[in-house]
Amino acid sequence: MRPRRGRSAKQTNVQQPRCVLDSGGLTSLVGGSQRAREWLRWVVEHDGTLCVPTPVLVESTTGDGARDAEVNRILGVLERAATVLQAPDEATARRAGRLRYRAKTDDGIDALVAATAIGDGSPAVILTSDPDDLERLLQDDPRVSVRSV
Repeated sequence: MRPRRGRSAKQTNVQQPRCVLDSGGLTSLVGGSQRAREWLRWVVEHDGTLCVPTPVLVESTTGDGARDAEVNRILGVLERAATVLQAPDEATARRAGRLRYRAKTDDGIDALVAATAIGDGSPAVILTSDPDDLERLLQDDPRVSVRSV
């Protein structure tokens, strides 16, 4: 739900949007995806929060500074808007384990992304280039939407 123009989200009792990026969502920004940029612009304009769980870096970086330059540039831009990188805590890791087990998948990073999006229970959207696994992990949680970018 979007707040009406001229009113802040607090005045209309609307929660700020939360947006979580998986490796596909992050690399779509590197690739210049207009859809991903539009989502992020909307989140920032509505005082929302952006999050890249730190395990996503495993799939998005190589350890080679030159090869990782564009990913690092995008992360720097996102960091200027808000604190973006978030390491999972024990509760998030255990939530991810439950999701992974129930979905019968062995993708721990996708499970951590899903668990991060569930977070405090407020609505969230995950931006990804491959929604199928995340949708399976989140099939029992209507508060999190998965969007393909």
